[in-house]
Amino acid sequence: MNIEITNVIGYSTIFVRDATRDHRGIYTVEAKNSSGTKEEDITVRTRYRVTGLTEGNEYEFQVMAENAAGVGPPSAVSRLIKCREPVNPPSAPTVVKVTDTSKTSVSLEWTKPVFDGGMEIIGYIIEMCKADLGEWHKVNAETCIATKYTVTDLEAGEHYKFRVSAVNGAGKGESCEVPATIQATDRLSSPEIDIDANFKQTHIVRAGATIRLFIAFLGKPVPTATWSKADSDLSLRADIHITDSFSTLTVENCNRNDAGKYVFTVENVSGSKSITFTVKVLDTPGPPGPITFKDVTRGSITLMWDAPLLDGGARIHHYIVEKREASRRTGQTKQLTFTVEGLLENNEYEFRVKAKNDAGYSEPREAFSSVIIKEPQIEPTADLSGITRQLITCKARSTFTIDIPISGRPAPKVTWKLEEMRLKETDRVTIKTTKDRTTLIVKDSMRGDSGKYYLTLENTAGVKTFAVTVVVIGRPEIVTIRAGSDLVLDAAIGGKPEPKVFWSKGDKELDLCEKISLQYTSKRAIAVIKYCDRSDSGKYTLTVKNASGTKQVSVLVKVLGMYFIDNGLL
Repeated sequence: MNIEITNVIGYSTIFVRDATRDHRGIYTVEAKNSSGTKEEDITVRTRYRVTGLTEGNEYEFQVMAENAAGVGPPSAVSRLIKCREPVNPPSAPTVVKVTDTSKTSVSLEWTKPVFDGGMEIIGYIIEMCKADLGEWHKVNAETCIATKYTVTDLEAGEHYKFRVSAVNGAGKGESCEVPATIQATDRLSSPEIDIDANFKQTHIVRAGATIRLFIAFLGKPVPTATWSKADSDLSLRADIHITDSFSTLTVENCNRNDAGKYVFTVENVSGSKSITFTVKVLDTPGPPGPITFKDVTRGSITLMWDAPLLDGGARIHHYIVEKREASRRTGQTKQLTFTVEGLLENNEYEFRVKAKNDAGYSEPREAFSSVIIKEPQIEPTADLSGITRQLITCKARSTFTIDIPISGRPAPKVTWKLEEMRLKETDRVTIKTTKDRTTLIVKDSMRGDSGKYYLTLENTAGVKTFAVTVVVIGRPEIVTIRAGSDLVLDAAIGGKPEPKVFWSKGDKELDLCEKISLQYTSKRAIAVIKYCDRSDSGKYTLTVKNASGTKQVSVLVKVLGMYFIDNGLL
């Protein structure tokens, strides 16, 4: 059995060579130097590291085996061993890889050697050669401390080999070579925007503070970076800084006009990418939109306006309406309209509106002109769009209604007429009028209710008349008169062009004679039969026709006389 010892600072390793089964058991290691003797028990293994040694001291060692019977004799004493630093160079870096290339450079990265040779690694040596020559030469004049290096000044398109060696106090260690040849050429990659967990696309700042936007990016070749903001020239307000890997935009002493969407774009030959930052500047809102007026009365007025174009980065709480005459706030509202009441007729007022948010009040929006409070003069008008062709048709003995919306300031006076006859309320006729509509209701309608109904609206601004035609359809009306009386048949007519009109009995048109008188105008058709007798009984028909068509209306006449008439008409 032989003993072999290796030594480093602070410990020694003892190897027992040529050990056999007979050497199994517990061994005692005895280390001696000028300071004394140290013994330690070791297991059956034939290798042991002795620790706690002092650098610069010399030691000698013996090994003894021990079994159940006791400790055997010691081995021969080893040679003197001095504790000192090892002198071995480090092993090769484990992995060398290419991280990037360009037409004139190659970037390398590697990992530290597994074995540092017992001494601290002081740097690395990078070597290269052209692939077709094989002549290696050192690249870095001084050792590289980091585990990455960029080799520059390469020939575009040329193929190269690279290898890296670690260096410690003992010298240069073995090298590790990049597995394949590398060509010096640009790597193309589309732009990418680097977003981390802390990235914020919405930035909220108070007015007067500084807006700072930062964004990192990458791409090959290095992308062109630009900032933009709709309807704004950023060069007037923003300080923009751009490098090959990041960009910043700074706006100092910001105001509400700096709020909005900022777009950052990076672009190269491989593509482009954009990202939008939303900046909200907490400030008082902008002034409300232009003020308009409506519903001016003797004592009130209604104001309307648009919301501010800029809300100051916060929700609008409400609006304040002010008038000059009182020199105080008139009221507040969350709506875009407000009615100011309690005004004095014929007084002149000025109005303005302010918006309010968390930051305070906006600048006021003043009306373009002052307003004199008085009843407006608006010419009356009626809306007949709900009556098709201004024509109403109904059956006899039913109820028809003419309902018409009206307007005008002051409220117009309403008059209804049937042809030339002014209508008044009766058991059959009802008239209802409010400030915004008028309604005519006729119950138990008869053919005599047919004709043109005229609605006249009048106020201080003017007079307007509107017409609606009513046609009552049904069985012929029955008229009963006594013998010797005059029969008067009177009907309202109309039409464009002016129609041809005639009365007839049966199939025979009535002719003007001593017994019959006829009167036809553009509005009426009248037939008078004097001193009626039973022969005048029968069906009388009025025919009205023009190029647009023909209309007929009939009436059944019964003449009651002193004689019996066997035709059943009495």
